Amino acid sequence: MQKRLNLFSLMCASLILLTGCSQNTNGMSQMDHSKATNPSPGTGMAAAGGGTYIDMPIPENISKLPLFDSTGKQFDLDSLKGKYLVVANFLTSCQEICPMTSANIRDVGEAIKKSGLSNEALAMVLSVDASRDTPIRLAAYKAMYGSDNWVVASGNEQSLKEIWKFFGAPAKKENFTSADLKDMPVDWQTGQKNTYDMVHADLVLIIDKMGHWRWLDLGAPKTTGNIPQKLKDFLSPQGLQNLTKPEEPTWSLSAVTSALTALIGKKIN
Repeated sequence: MQKRLNLFSLMCASLILLTGCSQNTNGMSQMDHSKATNPSPGTGMAAAGGGTYIDMPIPENISKLPLFDSTGKQFDLDSLKGKYLVVANFLTSCQEICPMTSANIRDVGEAIKKSGLSNEALAMVLSVDASRDTPIRLAAYKAMYGSDNWVVASGNEQSLKEIWKFFGAPAKKENFTSADLKDMPVDWQTGQKNTYDMVHADLVLIIDKMGHWRWLDLGAPKTTGNIPQKLKDFLSPQGLQNLTKPEEPTWSLSAVTSALTALIGKKIN
């Protein structure tokens, strides 16, 4: 819970001069979606399915930072304007949470397609690990999940650093000790033990078609989706626990689709 509160406070500090960020006694103000046919949730409002609505323009020095996807195609956040974008942070070498995050975001992409909204919304995971997450590795990672209806992306070190700093989840490189390496499973692709991790707060967010940051949820994902067996084998003991019983705070597929439905004004199944 402390991670959620700390990140929410950081978000408030960055937003307060632009929009104000208020909290009620439960930590977030409340919103009633039942009376709105095309709701436009505002800053600080708690989403019915989980998470918090905000409204923060993403400046060009962030939105135009270069990124690439699993095919090697170059893009930036600015080029994705015109669609609602669901984004979660991850790295392909993660052994605790990211395989489940990826399963949820893949399933968001599948739900978008099933709802006939592929021209209006997009689901993406964006790495925090510039050194290892090359297009070739991203492509191998994505292929294990068996879906083309989502984007698996990364970028150079500066781009990823600045983007995730802006969203309140900067990553820090942490080298493994010999004790850490003793019982660690080998990497799902290289067959070698990794030498470092990228420590980061886990979050999922939505950017609207105008390029405004509109929703945020924090913590480990609750998932009912299929995790590739190679990545299951790669999970640490904590990761195996997170697969079935993640530590709070958590976010879910339904929280994302509920928030996306509210923002777009069209049902995501």
